[in-house]
Amino acid sequence: GLAGKIPVDDLVGRKVVTVTNLKPAKMRGIESTAMLLAASDGQEGDNEKVELLQVPDSVPNGELMTFEGKEPSEPDAMLKSKGALKAWERVKACLQAGKDGDATYAQDGQTFRMVSSGGPIKTESLREAVIR
Repeated sequence: GLAGKIPVDDLVGRKVVTVTNLKPAKMRGIESTAMLLAASDGQEGDNEKVELLQVPDSVPNGELMTFEGKEPSEPDAMLKSKGALKAWERVKACLQAGKDGDATYAQDGQTFRMVSSGGPIKTESLREAVIR
């Protein structure tokens, strides 16, 4: 998780990219109904550098992000079944920040940028990093 990686004050009033159709889970005694997407340099423990994905200020709250070059689709209401959760794990394994910091989905030699109505979703400084 992000606990201890990103100060709470950095989250207040900030636009974030979330996955909101995962089955709710208890985390530290509190029900979590969404997962924030962040880039990681892949280091372990205290040495890991983590950054939330950057959303342009002009993007309205609640907007569905899309991948450039892929047909937009309606998300499932909630990923409850084991098959749906495995599908999410396969998608998550293909998310990464590119050489220029763009959040991307890369599969089978093709790369698709994550975009919003305000432009691409990016990392602040991490490059060629995993997104999870």
